[in-house]
Amino acid sequence: SHPVAASTLVQIGKHLYEMREYDAAAREIRRAVEILRNALGGNHPQVGKTTLLLASIYERHGGGITSSPANAASSSPGDDGTRVDAELELYVDALEPLKATLGEVHPEVGFLYIKIGYLYGKKGDLNLSLLAYKAALKAYGEPSGTESSMAGSGGGNQIHPEVVSIWVQVTEHLTSLKSWHEVLVAGRRALFLLRRSKNTLFQGARLTMAASNSSSCACASTASNSGASSASSQQHPPAAPVATARSSKQSHIQITCDTYYDSLFSTLQCLGQAHTSLSDYPLARDACSESLRLAWEMALSSHRAASAPATTPPTSSLGKKNGRELPPLAGSVLRIVRALKRLGKAHLLEQRYAPALECFLPGLELLRSSPETESTLDCASVLGSLGFLYLKLKKFTESSNFLRECLRSYRKNGVDKNDRETRKVQAWLEMAESREEDGGVTPPSFLEIPTIVFHDEI
Repeated sequence: SHPVAASTLVQIGKHLYEMREYDAAAREIRRAVEILRNALGGNHPQVGKTTLLLASIYERHGGGITSSPANAASSSPGDDGTRVDAELELYVDALEPLKATLGEVHPEVGFLYIKIGYLYGKKGDLNLSLLAYKAALKAYGEPSGTESSMAGSGGGNQIHPEVVSIWVQVTEHLTSLKSWHEVLVAGRRALFLLRRSKNTLFQGARLTMAASNSSSCACASTASNSGASSASSQQHPPAAPVATARSSKQSHIQITCDTYYDSLFSTLQCLGQAHTSLSDYPLARDACSESLRLAWEMALSSHRAASAPATTPPTSSLGKKNGRELPPLAGSVLRIVRALKRLGKAHLLEQRYAPALECFLPGLELLRSSPETESTLDCASVLGSLGFLYLKLKKFTESSNFLRECLRSYRKNGVDKNDRETRKVQAWLEMAESREEDGGVTPPSFLEIPTIVFHDEI
């Protein structure tokens, strides 16, 4: 029960970890945490440090650990939900000791809040995830309150790279929660920081690549000159490695060169959706038009990457079909279609039917151009929007055709016939068919605009 015994257990745990006996390592370090907490109190720095060590084992090798913290003991070992619960419990336990040691405002505290926010998001608890991310912003010294408090926060002070990623996550969470006014505040801040950090981010990646290439060349040169004398080596010591601008410590959410444009697109889409929901259609069109231009640029870039020889082509993070990841080009199509849908909806709500049609029809054509996308729920969504649009244009035959096809696509994708969206489309179809029989009477003005948004859509 003495802290010295806990220190010995930690060393044993580290030794077991190096031997890849992760379950035994976690068991010994957990015993050390209990001893330290009983001997020193829950807020002692050593308790926090040892708890973080245990949490890192769960984070890296949770699948190989059969023993869990007390609150997760009732769950089945190796289950993904169990691992998330175990990690989350440990990171929360480490929070207070870390704050007591470093203070409320410190990068390490912010980094821990990010881990907590990420795990709550993984569990689907967006409210707690959002609270953790906002606490992370405060820990990094970034204002997270009113719009006026952030208006002057874009000065010359250097922004921590994690802060940009946090604002993007906050924007996406607020969009899912439909907190539209807060989305505008967070989204504008995220957009500002994304644009400001772009050059630094890509320059850091180029420096890292240059350093890697330089290291490879140095190794090759050393191997080829292995017979050189030691005296010559002393006269020409190897050059110091190139320092990079980014820290090697990165969270799960930190934006990289590979994810930068996805984050930018997501932020623009969230802003467009918020402006649309708040009936600020000109700003909605601006955000949606910019996201559409970006989607086309990303699609062209993906096409060039797909045309180049590659051993393992990347997959898209935009969606899945039948549980499988869509290929990158199909993901690019979906990105363009979703940008077109968002822009088309803004036009439709403004009763600008011709521009709306110019968005929905190309979107449908793109979806039907690929077998991976022609039977997706995105295609059903566009069909429903077109059916509604033609209903407003008093073209009832075309409206009926699109709405019937939308319902067929719903059935193919297993959408419940009693689902709200299915009932809505069915009501439009009945109205279009009745107007078609009556010879074309103007549809009532109370029709609801399509709001079909699926779980994997930003």
